[in-house]
Amino acid sequence: MRFGALRTAVIYIALALIWIFISDRVLFLIHNTISSHLYLWLNTGKGFLLVILTGFMAFKLLSIHKKNLIESQRLYHRSDDELKKLANIITRVNNMIVITDKNSLITWVNKAVEDCTGYQLEELLGFTPSVFFAGVETDKEVLNSIKNKKKALESFSVDIGCYTKSGGRFWVYGEYAPLFDDNNEHTGYIAIYNNISWRKEKEEEITRQNNKLKEVAWLSSHEIRRPLANIMGLINLIKISTDIEEKAQIVERINCSAEELDKTVHMINSKIRDEINI
Repeated sequence: MRFGALRTAVIYIALALIWIFISDRVLFLIHNTISSHLYLWLNTGKGFLLVILTGFMAFKLLSIHKKNLIESQRLYHRSDDELKKLANIITRVNNMIVITDKNSLITWVNKAVEDCTGYQLEELLGFTPSVFFAGVETDKEVLNSIKNKKKALESFSVDIGCYTKSGGRFWVYGEYAPLFDDNNEHTGYIAIYNNISWRKEKEEEITRQNNKLKEVAWLSSHEIRRPLANIMGLINLIKISTDIEEKAQIVERINCSAEELDKTVHMINSKIRDEINI
């Protein structure tokens, strides 16, 4: 608005000065060839003409400026409405959003972050995310990797173990993107987090089951095989033995190996049953 008014005034003054200079020069050159009465009318007329022309120019310039101003206001209100809608959407989405400045200090979080972590925006402002969300079991190598990639202004994604205000642990999949202003100057980062605790719990459950299966497989291949091999060997001995007392001893040893085999089978069944009941 101020720039438009100044531009109009400058143009008006420039046109007026040019007209005065040219018209005065022309009248000076012809004043000896015309009557004083005509000279007076021409001198007065050039002033009227100046007012009419510059007034018309001022009207056109102000009309153009007003039109541009109305269009700018319309675009501004449209952009403002779109920003409000976008802010409302960002605030309401389930994904957690954290915006940090170029020093990695939090400048804004959406409501999903507050709901998930228990921290309010006012508590988080001016601090790095790791101050609140990292804990004793958070992978330090992951945090260092995030720090280095931010320094390199990279876009990246990573799984992170985080903590709530009450100390509860949860997992997120974070997508990071650098932010730049209109001059392509780096202003910070935006990080969008998706809660993947359920996936991590499933992965941990699968890992635990695999370990159990490995343990059962080891028991089956070693602990069962030993007493079973003893029984088979003792059966072969009893077949070739002719001494009654020796056969009785072999039978006793077969019973011991059978009891050992039975205990191992029960142990395996117990481990499988416990895993199924989890």
